[in-house]
Amino acid sequence: METSFIKKITAVLLSVLMLSLCACDKDPEQTSGNGTEDPGSTASGAYDGMFDGIIDVELTVGEAELSTVIDHADAGMYVEADVRAFGAEIKGAGLKARGNTSYVAEAGNERYSFKLKFNKYTKGQKLHGLDELYLNNMSYDPSYVREYLAYSLFSGNCAPLATFARLTVNGEYYGLYLAVEGVDDSFLKRAFGDNDGSLYEAGEGSAFIEDDVSTFSLENGDDKAMKALSKLYSALSSGEGVENILDVDSVLRYAAIVGLVCAQESYLGEKAENYYLYMTSDGVLSMIPWDLKMSFGTNRTLRKTEYQIDSAMIRIPVNAPYFGVEAADRPLVGKLLENEGYMSRYLEYVEKYEKLLSDKLGGLDGLKSLIDSSVASDPRRFYDSALYEAEFSDGENTLYGFIKQRCASVQSQLNSLGE
Repeated sequence: METSFIKKITAVLLSVLMLSLCACDKDPEQTSGNGTEDPGSTASGAYDGMFDGIIDVELTVGEAELSTVIDHADAGMYVEADVRAFGAEIKGAGLKARGNTSYVAEAGNERYSFKLKFNKYTKGQKLHGLDELYLNNMSYDPSYVREYLAYSLFSGNCAPLATFARLTVNGEYYGLYLAVEGVDDSFLKRAFGDNDGSLYEAGEGSAFIEDDVSTFSLENGDDKAMKALSKLYSALSSGEGVENILDVDSVLRYAAIVGLVCAQESYLGEKAENYYLYMTSDGVLSMIPWDLKMSFGTNRTLRKTEYQIDSAMIRIPVNAPYFGVEAADRPLVGKLLENEGYMSRYLEYVEKYEKLLSDKLGGLDGLKSLIDSSVASDPRRFYDSALYEAEFSDGENTLYGFIKQRCASVQSQLNSLGE
């Protein structure tokens, strides 16, 4: 067991590493001014500080209910579960499995990702003010830290908070997960100051190539016809009035970070998915990142002990940050980058976040030390200790090596573009 001193040191170190997880903390150079700054938007102190260090999440759920979640994972059925985390206890929260269930079935270890909806059965029930918590199983990541690192770059953008969670189910350690703030009412209040606007979740095919809103779902608000999205499509198509409907900087920063970390399952990837748009009270849409697990060279075709990084990602052009598609296929970014001023601002963001990622490379050993013991005792880990340890060493098929080479490539490209 950890001593009290070690726990305090761990909390301090992780708090330092997580300072960049603030949402809507405006950059000094931000020029659009469309965001709403919230005093509680930094990771430190949000939800009573729950995201400021590694947390323990304890689930108590009936055996029959747990079997329902596991055996019918593809159906996404909710069951009731009691949750204890960060000194608070919730009775009767909603629990369901989520994510790529076929991978888990193949692995045979029941290590599903989970969603906790605290107000599913009791209206208004929250955990430290939080509506929803996602527990991601990091199935394609021997290092356990890829998605965390990707989220941590989103300072200056409205983005979910994330931290590591030791999950216990009915008294037994289930594994080390990534706990991610759900994009729901509590997120909107924290990030934008209110939840009065319309929130649109992008499903597969949400590319804005045509005026088709069928791939989006309205998660909040009363814009059932999704007229705001059609208005955005028209502005992008005509090239007129874009800033009247869109927080351009939120998109430029999204593209800069997602392109830098090579998050293939995003708007910039082949499926054009995994993001939200939120219409704020001033009538402007902001882009929110989501589900960044497929970052830093991960490859769905190689699993478990066959894990291998897709090295081709290292050379993705910074001025064309698309994965398997062209700029014309992703007009929400492509149309903006046709504008010289927007391209200049975008490249400034690329440079800023490349430097931040390069700095994080020097802190990987410290991050690893925080999770070492939790990983070593993880009974349902997807990858063995050798792969985990290798991820933090320099090499062609390691996280460390990928970040090092990606940063070098990006910096070289920026230098060439500046000549």
